[in-house]
Amino acid sequence: MNSFNSISSDVKMGQDVRLSKFINLYGCEIVDETKIGAFVEIQKNARVGKRCKISSHSFICEGVEIEDNVFIGHGVMFINDSYPRATTAEGELKTEANWKVERTVIRKGASIGSGATILSNVNVGENAIVGAGSVVTRDVPSNSIVAGNPARVLRLIEPEEKTSDTESIPFLDLVTPHLELETELVDVFRRGLRTAGFVGGSMVDGFEKAFASFCDASHCVAVSSGTDALRFALMACGVRPGDVVLTVPNTFIATTEAISQAGALPEFIDIDERTSNMSVDALQHFLGSQCTQDSFGKPVSKRSGRPVTAVVPVHLYGQMADMDPILRLAEQFGLIVVEDACQAHGAEYFSRDLNRWMKAGSMGRAAAFSFYPGKNLGACGEGGAVTTNDAEVAGLIRMLRDHGQVKKYYHDVEGYNGRMDAIQAGLLHAKLPHLAAWNALRRDRAVEYNSLLADNEALSLPYEPSWSRAVYHLYVIRTRDRAGLMNQLKVAGIGTGIHYPIPLHLQTAYASLNYREGDFPVAERVAAEIVSLPMFPQLTVKQQSRVAAEVLAFASNSLQTAGR
Repeated sequence: MNSFNSISSDVKMGQDVRLSKFINLYGCEIVDETKIGAFVEIQKNARVGKRCKISSHSFICEGVEIEDNVFIGHGVMFINDSYPRATTAEGELKTEANWKVERTVIRKGASIGSGATILSNVNVGENAIVGAGSVVTRDVPSNSIVAGNPARVLRLIEPEEKTSDTESIPFLDLVTPHLELETELVDVFRRGLRTAGFVGGSMVDGFEKAFASFCDASHCVAVSSGTDALRFALMACGVRPGDVVLTVPNTFIATTEAISQAGALPEFIDIDERTSNMSVDALQHFLGSQCTQDSFGKPVSKRSGRPVTAVVPVHLYGQMADMDPILRLAEQFGLIVVEDACQAHGAEYFSRDLNRWMKAGSMGRAAAFSFYPGKNLGACGEGGAVTTNDAEVAGLIRMLRDHGQVKKYYHDVEGYNGRMDAIQAGLLHAKLPHLAAWNALRRDRAVEYNSLLADNEALSLPYEPSWSRAVYHLYVIRTRDRAGLMNQLKVAGIGTGIHYPIPLHLQTAYASLNYREGDFPVAERVAAEIVSLPMFPQLTVKQQSRVAAEVLAFASNSLQTAGR
């Protein structure tokens, strides 16, 4: 203590607190072993935890809680009111009685750079770093680096690696990101409980606008699942009962379920062996050689005798299909294009025709997204959305999802109960600002796998063309002895998956379509060899090295066995 400081008697001071000069403290609590720099003011009802360092010229106002081991740089300003005003609505000077204080929390181990401003009602997560001069307007995730005005996530901090050689590595980690965003997500539940806004309303509207903007689309309609998204998109775009819709056989059955449930018939186009997406050559061959034309010049499938009206390219594993030639063929043959973007949130495609990068969800007449929990952007339950640049299509989907209503109890068509819950929309809206950083980490992890697994004859790695910026929903390799590789990884405690083991044309559910083995040789060959390795944003380099070591050991043994 010294005569240069103003410290009121109601300050709770812990042991070994070190104070510089010209400090103003009143009604606050400062816990053990904390250091306070010069010209710092800490107001009443503020709390500073153990072993913190508060640098000079910082202002910590009422309602701020700083947990243990936090660093506050020089000249950091905290705000405790979202709408600070000098006077009341009646023009009277505000007093303490009519000042609304909103709580701000800086979690353990966080660092706030010099000159930053932290607005009210914000949580800065554990071990987060806020860049100098940033303006923090919303919660900061744990273990993240944010900067800018407003502050945005630049990247996540890779935690200290504690993975042992025997610790299991999951195929997917859904726990960590939810713990990192726990405060934000719980706030969504509280908002739902306090407003009883469980269906529709501001949380759904807010997410729809934000996701449309993210996808560079004019409209987004939130629905109950990715399956409903694709079904409603097909119906709203003009697919009618009895039509044929073309898609690929190496996709999840929800793609073809949506086609069937729209009253149409799925017919298949084989895939490109390198990308596993729809083969442009195979599509051109089908339209030119396996179709006749009706009196209007529209294609009719020789196989089924039905009109071909739409094509659904699937952006598999987070990589967009080659959209330019697909769209040109669609225009030539009068087809509707609806993107299945259920695995491709944020994926990009360089359109040679438009000479710019395009987002998944912005190129077709409409696009379907799934927010199943394991997706790059996942709900805490079910959810889906349609994006489109066509206002009429968006309007029709809004009716279809809500019993065909234009307004309550006025039904223009017979619709469905396909709405997204408001709480799921709020949760997705809270996660959306982190999606770009998560996708960037997935791309980094893919680059690391590519480096670790390169130049091995027994393995085929994912191929990313120059026109693609994939978001690696899955990292899928190929090997001839899939069962052997998966068993070795299982013994090593490493999770894997197969996406997907049996092409749809050979599934029992579609036996009535009368396809046979050999009809789509590329899809069949790929399906027999694919293995999905662990892939998620929080996957560490050390974990990847362990995965790669096991894969390479197996591949080496396979080559030796084959050479005997």
